[in-house]
Amino acid sequence: MKYVNQSKFKNLFVACSLIAASISGVSAQSFSDVEWTVDTSNSPSQDKDGRGRTPSTSGATNDRGLFQFEISTSSTAELQRQEFQFERRQGLHRFSGNFRISSEQPNFNRVSVAQTHDDQTGSEGVFSIYQVRQEDGEYVFGVQGDTTEANNGYSRFDTVEIELDTWYRLHLRTFSDTRDGTFEIAQLFDANNTLIWQETVSGGGEEEQYRKVGAYRLTNGSGRVIVDWKNMIHYTGSR
Repeated sequence: MKYVNQSKFKNLFVACSLIAASISGVSAQSFSDVEWTVDTSNSPSQDKDGRGRTPSTSGATNDRGLFQFEISTSSTAELQRQEFQFERRQGLHRFSGNFRISSEQPNFNRVSVAQTHDDQTGSEGVFSIYQVRQEDGEYVFGVQGDTTEANNGYSRFDTVEIELDTWYRLHLRTFSDTRDGTFEIAQLFDANNTLIWQETVSGGGEEEQYRKVGAYRLTNGSGRVIVDWKNMIHYTGSR
């Protein structure tokens, strides 16, 4: 397991940013003092376009079982999206879930497995997109942030190699605030519950956000894909 696309001065930039935030009295992008409660009311709805399948949402609110999402065409003539969309939340909220990508359809590229959305439209509406791409013959997991914000492009963040047919746990902690105050800390754990990747996305945002999980083909993406999700849990936080 290795990281790629590392920024040369990233650690220094992050350290300086946190110091500046502390000096200005703004939260230093930490959730250490937050108490989390399981959110049992966050019901998903289907969000689907193109060809494939999205699981039924019947009884899915508190069901931690397996849900399979499939884009069943290589066509790029239309939007390809097979996802669960959860309800909007504000303030402190958190999501945890396990996903794997099937080797039955290995010839894909640029597929999102999870997203955090603002209460906005267009390119400003996506706060973070967690995705898998093929690079140099390997599958890599990474993120891109709000496309209208500087320094939030895909290449700005680290990526990590992952394997097909392997379970990974994605852990997202989010503080939804104003446009300048929103941030999200994302962590990826392997099958042994070892932390293999972590990033912080910040910048554009709104008070309300919602999660999406499943399979969504990004711009310039390609191929069929099957994504499984299980153990999806939502939380609300308080300080």
